[in-house]
Amino acid sequence: MQVKIRDERTGEVITYERLAEAFPRWQPQERWLFISPHDDDVLIGGGILLQRALEEGVDVHVLVTTDGAQGYCDLSLRDSIVEVRREETTLAYRAIGVHQVHLLDFPDGSLHLFKGRRRAQDGDPGMIEGYTGLQNALTFFYRKLLPSRVFLMSLNDYHPDHKVVHEEAIISLFHAHNPIWAELGPPTGGFPRVYELAAYGDFVALPSIRVEGTEELKERKLRALDLFVSQKEIIASLVSILRERPAVEYVREYGFKLYDPAVYEAFFS
Repeated sequence: MQVKIRDERTGEVITYERLAEAFPRWQPQERWLFISPHDDDVLIGGGILLQRALEEGVDVHVLVTTDGAQGYCDLSLRDSIVEVRREETTLAYRAIGVHQVHLLDFPDGSLHLFKGRRRAQDGDPGMIEGYTGLQNALTFFYRKLLPSRVFLMSLNDYHPDHKVVHEEAIISLFHAHNPIWAELGPPTGGFPRVYELAAYGDFVALPSIRVEGTEELKERKLRALDLFVSQKEIIASLVSILRERPAVEYVREYGFKLYDPAVYEAFFS
């Protein structure tokens, strides 16, 4: 199993045997947070990466933002789909060894209504410390978990929920770093490295990391996806493609950083 890193400036590709060698600034205890708009997204885009991270001792967490309420194909499941998907999520991630899955339960298909942060009212989803909203929840989890790396779905994914989660996750990194909203915990004191995975749409630019697995890891990922029984018709075309492809996943480093005017000085000297 290999990990290949492509230098975006030179185009040079370097091959490593372990994630710990390939991912820069590896810490003695890495903690990775995978933010999944829907329960199956991260498994589709990063099921092999998740397993390889666990093999190398990474503390892996998955944060699912929506309740999956719109993901039914059978009318008989319309009123029970949230509970059904909750059980499927637990089984699917456990099947690849991930036991730390956090559910925010924001309404599937309506995440745009929960952008930002506001005081919660009775019945609001995702309530933490008296507030609701994606920025409130994401800031809380960044401060609680202090991840060394954060993985998002590509901004180019087609589902509007994916775009909203990406946008809210990025601004929440800034919030978590600063001393606002003290009830959500102390500031992180730094920024994690940010990466993107792809599920439905391509990357916005060429991925910089190629993660290779074994056929066993690939089959375990596919068996885990099969446990999303209620979603089989929805993800069938994606799973079919994955079955035909090698045991490989791609990752793009997002390159999150704050504005620094010094970056542009060379252009005017």
